[in-house]
Amino acid sequence: MKRISILDEAPDLPLQLGPSAVMAGDIKAVLPAGLLEFYQSAPACHLLAWNDTDSATMGLSRSGSLIVFEPARLLELTINILRRAKGAGWISFEAVLTDQDQPLVLLEAVTFNEAGLAWLEARTAVFEAVFGVKSTLIEHGYDC
Repeated sequence: MKRISILDEAPDLPLQLGPSAVMAGDIKAVLPAGLLEFYQSAPACHLLAWNDTDSATMGLSRSGSLIVFEPARLLELTINILRRAKGAGWISFEAVLTDQDQPLVLLEAVTFNEAGLAWLEARTAVFEAVFGVKSTLIEHGYDC
């Protein structure tokens, strides 16, 4: 079974792929075969999310960069926010994986902004449907 979704079609997003994203020289060689047709029909700036049981991969893709991980390792999704105060704050959307000390940052904004939080909250149900797990909101308070 394949679950694929275009999460956003805008050229500028309030959140960017996390630091683990890799720029694929030939993205077609990295993406699962079942996603190639979908990927080729979508403009590069589209943010794509997938969960493909045939290849046992799930991930995000945008503008030639991707984050890929195994569905069997996914425990939960978390939305982490640290609101602005004296510091800039931040937002991150993370995958908590088995056998990994730190969560995998899927999307982030290195400075907290309401638009980024609203964007993420508006797409949470789609992320949950594609990745097959619920997400948890973790408020870290204010960046003092």
